[in-house]
Amino acid sequence: MEALQIARVVLLIVEAVLAVALVVTIFFQPANTTGVSAIDNTETYYTRNKKRTTEGFMKRATVVISVLMAVIAVAFFITLCFNNPQA
Repeated sequence: MEALQIARVVLLIVEAVLAVALVVTIFFQPANTTGVSAIDNTETYYTRNKKRTTEGFMKRATVVISVLMAVIAVAFFITLCFNNPQA
């Protein structure tokens, strides 16, 4: 197996693991039913420190995993172009 094929297999495995992690982080996020409170400008301790909660962590993890998946998908398709220059 040449190095490019090994890189593709590794990228696909990492992509699959990240896909499962993304699904898990999305399922663990609580439902966002407080849409009406966005109109109200009252600031509480919870709203000021939301980044430190589990909900804030899960939202940041979702964004990070999504960006990683996009970067790996682009890298995978670049490796496909190196193997087939006519595509």
